[in-house]
Amino acid sequence: MQALYACLIETMEKQAAVQGSDRVMLASWMQSDLSESRDFAGWKNFATAPYISFTHGERFATNHANDIAAERYGQYENGQPMPAGGIVAKPTFSINAAGEALWETLFLMEKAESGTSPDTNDWIYSAVMPDGALMGRTLGQNSEGMAFCAACHMSMGADNDDMIFLPEDYRVQN
Repeated sequence: MQALYACLIETMEKQAAVQGSDRVMLASWMQSDLSESRDFAGWKNFATAPYISFTHGERFATNHANDIAAERYGQYENGQPMPAGGIVAKPTFSINAAGEALWETLFLMEKAESGTSPDTNDWIYSAVMPDGALMGRTLGQNSEGMAFCAACHMSMGADNDDMIFLPEDYRVQN
């Protein structure tokens, strides 16, 4: 499964680099206006292999963290609150009946400065469609649609700073 995921990422990056390609791009978060959508593939991946995320549409997912978030995220439930600027990205994909892997939604959560979004415990949630279009963003486009993300994460409690970690069997150990 990890080899399939690596192939998907490599193909997406190659397609994004080809100007005027006539290939149908099944997904490219590289087309998004959000820089984190274009950058996440280079961040540390904390999943040893893609896993089924039941809270993200029962799709395969991995968990990436930017440099600000990586040390904290890698401590999983034993860590302190996420510092401002820390971003966790969860790219998802599915496999259709014909056995083809298809990119799905890219989910992002960014810890903002204290007081930025009290209703979401200062987390900014974003969802990017496979074509790079923004589905929604806390305090921005379709903010009300992101309330579901915030509610789910907040249900985990303050002990984990509203983070939901990947299953233990799939965690990279530091």
